[in-house]
Amino acid sequence: MSISKLLACTLIVTLGISMRSGYTIWGIALIFYLVFLGWHENWRGPLTESEIATFTARAQSKGLSSEQLARFEIFMRDDDGGEFFMVNLVGFTEGPASHPETGAKVDARELVQSYFRPFAVKILARGGYPAFSALTLSGYIEAWGVAANPGWDIANLMRYRSRRDLLMLATEEDFNDIHIYKRAAIASTFAIPAQSIGGALLSPRIWIALFIFLMAALAHILNLTRRKGND
Repeated sequence: MSISKLLACTLIVTLGISMRSGYTIWGIALIFYLVFLGWHENWRGPLTESEIATFTARAQSKGLSSEQLARFEIFMRDDDGGEFFMVNLVGFTEGPASHPETGAKVDARELVQSYFRPFAVKILARGGYPAFSALTLSGYIEAWGVAANPGWDIANLMRYRSRRDLLMLATEEDFNDIHIYKRAAIASTFAIPAQSIGGALLSPRIWIALFIFLMAALAHILNLTRRKGND
């Protein structure tokens, strides 16, 4: 075999190995992103009639008022199967809060963690997470037609994968076991479900994809550099 043919064969084999390695790297990257989407997205569609009936019965057993039940039903029947955000404003109790089990005086911000930590684990398992959290800087800068500021301390957005996920969490039997800490630590709060219509904050669908793409590109470059050095 001539030297030229030998070099040509070597080049073909090298390129074939590099391409296979590249396919492996990008294939793994694709798998990681698909796993992320499997966790992040709701694949079950909107609530069904049987689910609405089940959640309504659970809500009634918790003693909600007729007005609350009416809003609850609208929330369920308007379900489009997509994600939504819970807009929260929170005002902590002034001074130490009373621990609901021991009666001891404790810091309200520490006490509310007894609620938030287990709740965060549960919501994270269902594709939810805090999308935004901030401390308030002052009272209202502009407001009319609303009640006086009760002393809001924190504003946050909690992302839910679907309405189903929120309802399953809120109607679990052990939810009240941790909700007592929230009620003891927080003097005033409200929560409004909302749907995003735009903004400058990147969705994890984008920045997770960019991060995986970057890692795969770096791995591919390092692999090519190593093989070139070995050659």
